[in-house]
Amino acid sequence: MSGYADEKMACIQESDVVGWHNMYWPGGQMKVCFRPGGNFYCAEYQAASTWRIVDGEILVDWQHYGRFIFSVSEGRHLNGYALHQDDAKKWRKTLYFGALTPVEKLMLGDGEGTEWEFKSPEGTLLVEFRADGENQFVCRTQRGEGHWSIDKRGKTVIIDWGKHGKYELDVDVKKKILDGYHIREGVEDPDEDKDAREAVFKRNLVKPEVIAPEDDDGEGHDHGGGIVSLGSLSIGSEKFMVDRENQVDKNFHTTFGVERVGPGDSTGLTAWVQDAKGQRISEPVTGESHANHIHFTVLPLAPDAETFAISCGDKVSAISVHPGAAPTSGGVLSPIEDADGKLAGFIELKLHDDAGDLELWLCKDGAMSQPLDFPAATDITVTFPTHGDRSVQLNVRNNDENEDEDGNPTMRDGKTNYFIFPGESGQDPSWLEDSNFRSTTIVKFTVEGNTYATPPFVLVPHT
Repeated sequence: MSGYADEKMACIQESDVVGWHNMYWPGGQMKVCFRPGGNFYCAEYQAASTWRIVDGEILVDWQHYGRFIFSVSEGRHLNGYALHQDDAKKWRKTLYFGALTPVEKLMLGDGEGTEWEFKSPEGTLLVEFRADGENQFVCRTQRGEGHWSIDKRGKTVIIDWGKHGKYELDVDVKKKILDGYHIREGVEDPDEDKDAREAVFKRNLVKPEVIAPEDDDGEGHDHGGGIVSLGSLSIGSEKFMVDRENQVDKNFHTTFGVERVGPGDSTGLTAWVQDAKGQRISEPVTGESHANHIHFTVLPLAPDAETFAISCGDKVSAISVHPGAAPTSGGVLSPIEDADGKLAGFIELKLHDDAGDLELWLCKDGAMSQPLDFPAATDITVTFPTHGDRSVQLNVRNNDENEDEDGNPTMRDGKTNYFIFPGESGQDPSWLEDSNFRSTTIVKFTVEGNTYATPPFVLVPHT
């Protein structure tokens, strides 16, 4: 019987999975769609999520919502689990309840989405209805964030194009035409001359180009399951800061960011991940440059990755990936070291760019589950070398309970692991009020004659 099950798993095809499922988990249920071509969609929890079949298993990378592994149980129903979750909370299952509708098939194309000629009184634009996990609506010549959806009746496409307005277009599947109006707030009856819109199908998309946000400087992208600074490594005389996005899991892609610290001109870097014995468990990859840093996206083919390695010619350097470490509050996680450079614990630093305030947590473990407490009188200095070595001081919120922003007390016998800026200090946070803030950052403090500091890491606003 098990042999039959193994054979069934090995024969799983995309068509066995594609469609709508109810996904059940300890917290409830939600509707999800396994789209053709490998995109994964959930209207309630949108992200640049994907799915694929590897060795008879269905792997879902839902970015900051987690990673999941499923197998087919009965029919098209799935049983599985979430990675990096407690045993009692990790189970997942789905019940298949429907195929894609004709309207969905038309709009999704072969899985990447479709391109249309969008006609208005002002002229015609080429627009894209993307089939990614965020339902992006893209126009290359008229920039602006947009998203699309299908109404509950399944017959009308709704476009929310931000500053360019909202549109509702009925779908004629046979003619491949969308016909409708610009929906203006407070206007019940659309003006035929001004508000009428039509879109005519042009083609199915194939590997559409990544479109950066309007205010992006070429460095922005989805940070997946959170940013973990790994520290710094040296290759020859050059030094680099390294971080990763998401965990390092077998058969899931993980992106590492590498940024030079100080002078240097090394090029042609390649990277991979290794196990505890120093054996490669991923193919070497070249990097993708983004302004002053490089991204290396690796695919571990075995479990238990321990180090990330970079080579330049015959020079190789490696650094711990800090297995299991991950931010839990939307900040950036970094190891913290004592004066001898030994690992003392981890910090998570969170920047709220809307108000310029900072929160910092200290823990013994990278999973941020074991508080690392210090006296409430501790002053923590955060320095930003990228901004002229400007620095701020973090302190406790109060000496009673020292509640975090959710109201949870963090004071334990006069010690705590939670510090904030500016609090009641009177320091000016306005220069940190920037959604595009990005800076090399160092956290440092001294307690009872012992000094602790993080290696330099890059801080960006919380996700």
